[in-house]
Amino acid sequence: MRLALAHARAETANLGRYPGYSVPTIAFPAILLLLFGRTFEEGEPQRLYAGFAAMALLGVAFFQFGVGIATTRTTPWESYLRTLPVGPATRLAGRVLSALVFAAATVAAVSLVAFTVYGVRMVPWRTVALGSTLLVGCIPFALLGIAFGYWLSPRAALPVANLLYLPLAIGGFLWTRPTEDVPRSVDIASQMLPTRSWMEVLDPVATGDHPVPLHHVAALTAWGLVFLALAWWGYRRDEGERFT
Repeated sequence: MRLALAHARAETANLGRYPGYSVPTIAFPAILLLLFGRTFEEGEPQRLYAGFAAMALLGVAFFQFGVGIATTRTTPWESYLRTLPVGPATRLAGRVLSALVFAAATVAAVSLVAFTVYGVRMVPWRTVALGSTLLVGCIPFALLGIAFGYWLSPRAALPVANLLYLPLAIGGFLWTRPTEDVPRSVDIASQMLPTRSWMEVLDPVATGDHPVPLHHVAALTAWGLVFLALAWWGYRRDEGERFT
């Protein structure tokens, strides 16, 4: 764990030195909520807050990991790190912890807009519960980002991140609640997405309207295990191709 924390600190410090990454990553979701939140609010500011925060974390996971890993894994520094006596589990844990740092900052910026502009009000324990659910829930998506960061080339990583980002956000109903107007086939397809399971868990935590659906908790956990396997496999594959 000590080595994972050291790797996370180094990764976070490295990304923090580039304002071109850190500033848009932290500020863009909050700006998006400020400009377009009224369109999707539908009288449910707590759900709107949870959905936009989830979308923000999805961006951190895909662009920090997916694009970041793909563009840096062939650099001399990354090659040097591979020569150190550290296993892939430690490296993956360090990257996930680093993502959680940026995730917390991104959620804080979204929270500022949600609480000051949209009048979101939550008792302290519910705020803590929602924040914890957001951070824990983004781990499967961070692992997905790691997976395609190791499986894809630097040129392919950014297009794939963009192609996955919006469909997962829209298909998972992160912005709006599914209504009776949504075709049943679309609703069924949506429920198969990891983002839909995440939102179905976040919604009751944010609003308190109904209990947390345990089948969606199980589905999100299963997706996390699948993405972990893909990330581990991609790491080993990349290591085998370049270091054997």
